[in-house]
Amino acid sequence: MTQRMGSGLPATRSFEAFTSARCAPLQVVGPDPQECGAVVDQATVGPLVVVRIRATAATVTRDSSRITSSDMEWVHVNLVHRGLVTAIQDDRATTVRPGELFTCDSTRPYRLVGAVPSDFTVLCVPRAVLGRHGDTISRRTALSVPAQGAIGRLLDQALSAVDADLPRDSAARMHLADALTALLLGAFADTACARPPVASDLVERIRAHVLAHLDDPRLNAERTARRHNISVRHLHALFKESDLTFAAWVRHERLRRIRRDLLDPAFADVSTAAVAARWGVHDTKHLGRALRSEFGETVSDLRRPRP
Repeated sequence: MTQRMGSGLPATRSFEAFTSARCAPLQVVGPDPQECGAVVDQATVGPLVVVRIRATAATVTRDSSRITSSDMEWVHVNLVHRGLVTAIQDDRATTVRPGELFTCDSTRPYRLVGAVPSDFTVLCVPRAVLGRHGDTISRRTALSVPAQGAIGRLLDQALSAVDADLPRDSAARMHLADALTALLLGAFADTACARPPVASDLVERIRAHVLAHLDDPRLNAERTARRHNISVRHLHALFKESDLTFAAWVRHERLRRIRRDLLDPAFADVSTAAVAARWGVHDTKHLGRALRSEFGETVSDLRRPRP
């Protein structure tokens, strides 16, 4: 039900091992390795994992060497109770204060810097549970969201009570998981307009469809537009407000997954062509150049054994 790691265990190593097992493979470094430690409470609620961490000053890093294709794809929602935490992901850095939320996406590198002792709760939510909202929330990484308003306060209270008694019945826990997920979506919806524009809703449906079919080499603008009963011109217009065009976004998502698999030791004996084919790329003539342009790394760099 609830598990705890006391600070009496070997400090940095235990903190790192415990959080890596519950959240995602991480590195923990403290100003003084002998003084670095934490008390961690964990509860599993249906498909969700709630972790309360009371830690000394430390820096938590999830870099590309720790990300593999076999990892669970989590959205981590963090609520700071005490101290200051600087969240860094996707070229953003935000110092989050008590009473504020921020998210991290475990499929991409991130760093959390606690320069002073901190107390925060992490709600680990599988992306699949969030449905089409998962991509929306994961694009708002390292941005602080005040836990204010009725929904925010309810989520704050729910996450603050991770060490309280939880129902033992599995059905009751599933209902609790649904409630926490709904509160999470409500808290983030509260920061924008109450009802997203129809165009934004359509873009999210299109993104969800594309991410579910990246392995299909026939995936293109024409097929995607037809699937959503719109013209190709309308499809391109919908993505005009985004950082990337439709084609560039699809290309980026495929390359990101190919890069992840090439870094994964589990795919060491799988050819680069086979890895690329898993994500709908069957012409690898320009793959190396594309990876270098997107991530600054060649195929050889990615497949080089790491210490």
